[in-house]
Amino acid sequence: MALRWLARCALHRAAPVPAPPPPPVSFSPQLRSYILLLRFSTSSSDQPHFMVDYLISACGIPPDKAAKAAPRFAHITSPARPDAAISFLRSRGLTRAQVRAVVSWTPTLLLSDVDATLAPKFRAVRSLGLTRAEAARLFALYPPALTMGVHTNLLPRLLLWLDLLGSARLLMKWLAKTWLLKYSADSLLRNLDALRAHGVPEARLAATVRLKPSLILQSPAKLDALAARVDACGVPRCSGMYAWALLALHSVSNAAFRDKRDAVMRGTGCTEEEFLAMFRRAPCFLFMSAEMLRRKVEFLMGTVGCGADHIVRDPVLLTLSLSKRMVPRCRAMEALKARGIDVGREQLVNIVRASEARFVQRYILKYSDQAPELLELYPPDLRKGSSRGDRSTTGSCCSSQGD
Repeated sequence: MALRWLARCALHRAAPVPAPPPPPVSFSPQLRSYILLLRFSTSSSDQPHFMVDYLISACGIPPDKAAKAAPRFAHITSPARPDAAISFLRSRGLTRAQVRAVVSWTPTLLLSDVDATLAPKFRAVRSLGLTRAEAARLFALYPPALTMGVHTNLLPRLLLWLDLLGSARLLMKWLAKTWLLKYSADSLLRNLDALRAHGVPEARLAATVRLKPSLILQSPAKLDALAARVDACGVPRCSGMYAWALLALHSVSNAAFRDKRDAVMRGTGCTEEEFLAMFRRAPCFLFMSAEMLRRKVEFLMGTVGCGADHIVRDPVLLTLSLSKRMVPRCRAMEALKARGIDVGREQLVNIVRASEARFVQRYILKYSDQAPELLELYPPDLRKGSSRGDRSTTGSCCSSQGD
């Protein structure tokens, strides 16, 4: 027994140690594309399917993406259907570059039947009043729309956005920035109902969405969290500023909010409660960067001669453009004083705050003969008549926002 046990131990020690498994082989993107090209072939000679070359040369699709898409075309033996799809898109106003971009996004579009699949989508869009050029731009901006069901997805989404935005022009503007049509009509309607529940009045609902469509592209949980942030700032849901507060905080993260709060508090010496009161009166000043807010406070206090308490009481001042309004007006007033022209005792802060129409009439046109340089210091492109920002803040959030 002992001898057999010793023999087994000796054999065990002499057994070779198994080699570790080889490391996984990694391929470069170029080699991976080549392997895919070789794998997708239709003959014993391993020649790639003709659609690989078609997608690369005719549609500008990168080789790796063409190789991945090509198996979808294995059943076709000629480029007749892809040619027809491309020809149709070009005939509907899409440029060659736009067609390439659309096909690159969804290559299987080339398998679509023109009469049964593509043409009805263009007819549906045109039936809503969009021009030929607008319809082409819509599909170029959002290629997945060409794969949507006309009545189940495409028309409901388009109708809802056209109703909210009010025009095809605004639809194109926002579609170029955000894929509005990605979201179902049901989810958008739920978020509109949530905004109503949070306190946005029906009369302001469309106008609010028009200013920031992404407001209703959030998940319900994020929309609820946004409303909670507005509530934490003390904005009453019955306030005319509530919708503006939603828009402002939707555009500003918690960290950015703190940076802007600190910039204003350092510049004016106000307390946090006073800052929140400023926000409740004019939420739109939060659209400015912290650095811009710092510069505006410095200019108002140093050049305009505005006291910190005045800025705290009238935060609309922080929404006035520095380069297009405050600085040019101050330079115009300096020119008038340099000419010895008596312009009265109106405070400079009130001159900066005055409506565009009143300022131009009272100080530019009235004295342009005595001080011709006013027309250069305050050129016509700055004279826009009465601006949105000159209305009472009870009805809108003020001002010609900007730098």
